[in-house]
Amino acid sequence: MRTTTLPSRMRGMSFVGWMLIAAVVIVFATAGIRIVPAFLEFNTISGLINSVLQDPRIGLQSDAEIMRGLDKRFNINNIDAISSDEIVITREGPRLVLSVDYEVRGNLYGNIDLMMTFKEDFVKELRQ
Repeated sequence: MRTTTLPSRMRGMSFVGWMLIAAVVIVFATAGIRIVPAFLEFNTISGLINSVLQDPRIGLQSDAEIMRGLDKRFNINNIDAISSDEIVITREGPRLVLSVDYEVRGNLYGNIDLMMTFKEDFVKELRQ
């Protein structure tokens, strides 16, 4: 026995449906390609600041010496999003706090831009 399928009973996506899905995927993929490098750079910045804070002599160093250490690490790792001058160093009793607050802007499409804000405090407890 032979079964014929009527076009009214066929199911599936049309060509236009596939094109709409492809357009949405392309938009999100492009946004991801633009966003991921900024997050990777922030991850590198966090690692560099943590490596500076791991120095056992950090409590004895002046703010200028800490900045020079950060500058060296930023230059070696080719960090362009932020400079060591934009990092705020505060000493709160037995704590050393390095505060990072910056934003990265990037073009997505035409006049549509992406803005990512990165803000974090890195704290080191100092012995007295």
